Amino acid sequence: MKFEAPVASFIKPLQQLSALAGGAANPDDIVNNILISVKDNRLFLRATDYRIELSYTTEVTAYKDGETTVNANKIREACSRLDQAAVVLFTYEPMDEVLILQSGSTIYRVRTRDPKDFPVMESEEFEDKLELRALQLKTIIDRSVFCIANDDFREYLRGMRLEVEGDRLTVFTSDGHRMSINEAQLQKPFESSYGVTLIKPCATELSKILQTATTEDEMVTLEFSRNLISTTFNNFKLTSKLLICNYPNVRSVIPKEFAVNLSVEREALRQSISRVSVLSSKRINGVTLNFDKGILNLKTENAEHEVATDTIPLNYDGEPFEISLNASYVQDVLNSLSYAPEVCFLFQNVKSLANTMMQAATADESGVKTGYFIARVVV
Repeated sequence: MKFEAPVASFIKPLQQLSALAGGAANPDDIVNNILISVKDNRLFLRATDYRIELSYTTEVTAYKDGETTVNANKIREACSRLDQAAVVLFTYEPMDEVLILQSGSTIYRVRTRDPKDFPVMESEEFEDKLELRALQLKTIIDRSVFCIANDDFREYLRGMRLEVEGDRLTVFTSDGHRMSINEAQLQKPFESSYGVTLIKPCATELSKILQTATTEDEMVTLEFSRNLISTTFNNFKLTSKLLICNYPNVRSVIPKEFAVNLSVEREALRQSISRVSVLSSKRINGVTLNFDKGILNLKTENAEHEVATDTIPLNYDGEPFEISLNASYVQDVLNSLSYAPEVCFLFQNVKSLANTMMQAATADESGVKTGYFIARVVV
């Protein structure tokens, strides 16, 4: 195998693939490598962590076809330190089991491993397709992925739930203490209802791929089999295992109506919580929000009986009530809704508060409707 290509033509995809490949606990695991193959003047890069397979294709000047695997972190570091405007020559020497990278006076000789040992994702027939705007899907993922649990015995909390009913897509994520709800309208309706759950790493990698969209109207197609999701977008191909588990009927806990809807200036609230959370309890990181006539009082305290308070204006003329929430959860929501000048707190019943729903006071241009449920904490 021998080919050459400008560093700029492959360095960003290489960095993304190497991040996926370099996470195996065993340093000798071949999934720490990237599969490099050249055929018909096209370069194919592929990485996997056994659950996800990500590949990238680009044109190169090839002198000899072939394939090998090389340590992902090493080749990423080597290429990152080259002049990004330069052309690098890759030469695979199978007798010595090395891949030679040469650019100007710089030469790297990197050990390789047999590509026959590189795992390949199982093949399945993809029967269902979901098509929507790429930037719309990226918006949904970015606004919901932070609510997914990293480690929980309830398997469904470690995934992103996609449910389609006609022309309506609804996406749920939750870690058991908060839940995101994102809704969007599809241009091509589904003939029947459909539900599938993505693993968190799949959603994260999908968001990275979708950021390469060049226009707001660029479409992406997701294909589903019984156990897999697959998509091809802008020279990337992503295939991932699905999370196979029973997902609860979360719609049943969403109130149909809210008795109280209060708007607060988003940036003022974000800064106020940032200030008072300095003295919040490290265990629960709670902030108490007291909604009073014309004013919102914020308060935190800790085990040393230290207290921080702050106030911001509030357009409210009802009876006072309060709720304690995790400060980090509220900040995550405020950061996610950064497009909105104001956010709303919605309460079903202020006399017995168990949670609140937060959403933007005005819609954004993405066509995605976003809301967050946050459960109260006991301070």
